[in-house]
Amino acid sequence: MDSELSNEMIMEIISRSSLKTLDIMRCASNELNALTYESYLLDLYKKRNEIISGFLIQNVKSGWLYIQEFAPSPESRSLDLGFLPYNARILATSEQGIIVFQNRDYADFSFKDLYHVCKPTTKQVLALPNPEGRYTPRKFAIVVMSLKSLHYKIIRFCDHHVLKRWGEFYTTYRCDIFDSTTWEWRSLNQVNLPYGVFLTNPQPITKSGSIYMLLTNNDILKFDAYSERWKVFSSPIPYDQFDTSMPLMELVKYGGRLGLACKLPNSNGRWEIWVLTMGQMWEKIYVCKKKEGVAAEREWESLMALYDSDTSVMANRDTILFYRFKQEGDTMISKVVLNDIPYQIFTFRSDFEPIDLV
Repeated sequence: MDSELSNEMIMEIISRSSLKTLDIMRCASNELNALTYESYLLDLYKKRNEIISGFLIQNVKSGWLYIQEFAPSPESRSLDLGFLPYNARILATSEQGIIVFQNRDYADFSFKDLYHVCKPTTKQVLALPNPEGRYTPRKFAIVVMSLKSLHYKIIRFCDHHVLKRWGEFYTTYRCDIFDSTTWEWRSLNQVNLPYGVFLTNPQPITKSGSIYMLLTNNDILKFDAYSERWKVFSSPIPYDQFDTSMPLMELVKYGGRLGLACKLPNSNGRWEIWVLTMGQMWEKIYVCKKKEGVAAEREWESLMALYDSDTSVMANRDTILFYRFKQEGDTMISKVVLNDIPYQIFTFRSDFEPIDLV
């Protein structure tokens, strides 16, 4: 990044920009992109621009997932979710503060699932048409294609089944897309995976118009929302179907890049962080270590996300904890005690500017 301005002056300028401008700046250069993920700048940015960031928490009650509460990140205030329907279920979130949720309308001893798009900070809610067919959804994601004139796509992957083609068996998923420009759902060709390979439970990661999902054989499925094509590529962790001591793995975003956090068996609680480079190669950039004599309760912690380039988000039963993992032994900077043990968490970031959802 060629500039006569110091990093301090650049951060001062960035900290006073809008969210839309911040995202544009991240595309200008790799150096500027990395700078915008520094914890000091993000904390300053939230204070100056009334930005809400954190995690939407979801739990299971009576067999249905419900949005429960919001866990704010450090230096962020909380988010009012009281305007949502009592049985609202979050399906996907975007970095532009737009979410997709579903609720059930009960009538005549039956129910109908209703889809909505929403900006929670401004309490704007808009009903969406329902996709055709009664397929069981497995994964959802929303990709904002343009903010100048809002354009977004909602992608859902449904029921898997076995397909036999040319003597080979495959695990296939139905893929449906809702496009805000046409205001309708349409189906794409099936996504075919090797036989016995499935999508895993963690939420998809969305980056630069693409969706990334971890598979049960440690590979990663990438779906490009622009071209509407998909491909599978390898993670840095080899898969051994005969090894019963499987590693814990989470797709994350690190400094705006796709990352993978992994805790290997017998690693003494250490998490490795891998990042996919510009050359599409995996690079191990950090190992999160705990202090000697760490308290026993930390053994129950599981990594949920990376908030910025040096802050990890851990869950310990009913508590969300934020750690500066690049400091020696981790330093906890914030914690949020929840009403219950979280089943799902969704990353959320938003300003208070109204937006036209149509």
